[in-house]
Amino acid sequence: MYSGKLITLRPFERPDAERYRAWVNDAEIAALIDRVRPVTEAEHATWYEQLVSSPNSLVFAVDRNRPRRFIGLVWLFDVHWRHRRAEVRIVLGDRASWSGGYGSEALRRLARIAFQGLALDKLWAEVLTTNPRAARAFERAGFVREGLLRADRVAGGRRVDVVRLGLVRGH
Repeated sequence: MYSGKLITLRPFERPDAERYRAWVNDAEIAALIDRVRPVTEAEHATWYEQLVSSPNSLVFAVDRNRPRRFIGLVWLFDVHWRHRRAEVRIVLGDRASWSGGYGSEALRRLARIAFQGLALDKLWAEVLTTNPRAARAFERAGFVREGLLRADRVAGGRRVDVVRLGLVRGH
């Protein structure tokens, strides 16, 4: 467990998975994270097993400290060990925890684990421009906008841009 002022990162466990599935199946949250259709129970069970058992992923449940409750996930996805980099993903599904600094603190804690514990050198993320709150959370955690992928995705029936953010160890 990795505790901070606002949040604690702990292993993502099976009981958390169903709550997480409810969040990603919520239409508002799905639009923010680029989901286009609901996730079935079977699909979610397969995703959970693959994620927690992958040697190239490291996933944490994010618990809000006060009051103590599960509010989301943060994880390193597709760790590239030779190039010492990984994609960062975060979903805070608990609306009462949005815009409270919880995401930024979770991202800072994850970066510390990645850089100090795993000896990675670079983290990166892609955020839809329709999700400015997520981009701000990454920037508050030290990530820098590295580029804009113009009209990269389709969301809500229209082309949307994607912001590429990065964090390099020691910068």
